[in-house]
Amino acid sequence: MRLLVAAAVSLLLVAWSSGIAGGATQLQRASGKAKHPLTYLQKIQNQLSADYKGSDRSLPKTGPLAAKGKSVWVISCTQAGAGCALPAAAAVAAGKAIGWNMTLVDGKYDPSVWNQQIRAAVAAKADAIVLVAFDCPAVQGSLAAAKAAGVKIYGLYALDCDDVGGAKLFDGSLQYGPFGSYAHYIESAYAKAIGTYAIAREHGKARVIELRSDDLLIVKHISNGFEKQFATCKTCKLYKKTFTGADFLGGKLQAFTSAMLTQHPDANVVVAPYDAAILLGMGAAVDQARSQGRHLLLLGGEGLPPNIDLIRKGTQTAGFGLPSGWAGWAAIDGLNRVFAGQPQVDAGIGHQTFDGGHNLPPAGGGYEGTPKSTAYQANYKRIWGVR
Repeated sequence: MRLLVAAAVSLLLVAWSSGIAGGATQLQRASGKAKHPLTYLQKIQNQLSADYKGSDRSLPKTGPLAAKGKSVWVISCTQAGAGCALPAAAAVAAGKAIGWNMTLVDGKYDPSVWNQQIRAAVAAKADAIVLVAFDCPAVQGSLAAAKAAGVKIYGLYALDCDDVGGAKLFDGSLQYGPFGSYAHYIESAYAKAIGTYAIAREHGKARVIELRSDDLLIVKHISNGFEKQFATCKTCKLYKKTFTGADFLGGKLQAFTSAMLTQHPDANVVVAPYDAAILLGMGAAVDQARSQGRHLLLLGGEGLPPNIDLIRKGTQTAGFGLPSGWAGWAAIDGLNRVFAGQPQVDAGIGHQTFDGGHNLPPAGGGYEGTPKSTAYQANYKRIWGVR
């Protein structure tokens, strides 16, 4: 009898302990604690999923009413490149909407022209100058003279002289919330997304040809941010070619890209520093290589209207979202805050990865942010008190 009781107790203890172990396992699973950490490629895929969702934040809710009677010059880095021309045009449209006298100038991708036009704006008694996609160090002396004359300086897709250790000359520039400055946003978020996409799409075996340009600080930050993220992939390879502004305007990018593709037959990804580089040669070189049987992804940048069309046609593979129109309007809102003596605020601008299967803007249009930003023009007009 005692033996039977002991056996029964033993069975109960085994069942009870098994239940505890099973319950612990279920609790562990329910709490999301996996026995094995995520692999590198799983983390990269998770980051790509987050990039598809986008990082836009809320639009500004309040601000000063429109300053009256202002004269503003908008100097575009070059009207030959849509990446300069479109945000410049948006800034001019926003300036007219707020009630200012706007002057648009073509900088012709030439620092001597940028300097000449800054001095011309001062001579014309402009109240402010907006620099579009060129940086303070190239025009430092002219900007210092403009500030001494009382002209306000605003950076749109442009970096101040303190980015390279000089004196800060801008009165304002776009702010990017948790990312802070434009340079930090570009390197830590936007350009990182380009690297993530290349690694994820090629499953950790990306062989990338990157064309980079160091003439402009912001383009240098794009390349640096991409390369920093890409370096986390220990099974990937990177082949780099640097070009100049003169190469860009001289139509040399197609030849450069074709030569790199010939030199590196294992390449499966081509990365452009900005969309206009694809339009002015890189896209044609990639299409030619594909016609010969090459498998190639072509990664762009901002999401300009012609590049969205190229994604639909299959020439370009993906873009990463810099909303040109929204940025132009946000710059005028920021400049209005400068005139009012108020601090800059987060414009809400983030980034979002898009391709043929995700987030592609409507035909004929460019990337203008996630649904959070769709009413940005009406929102700014409400803040400014204009119709």
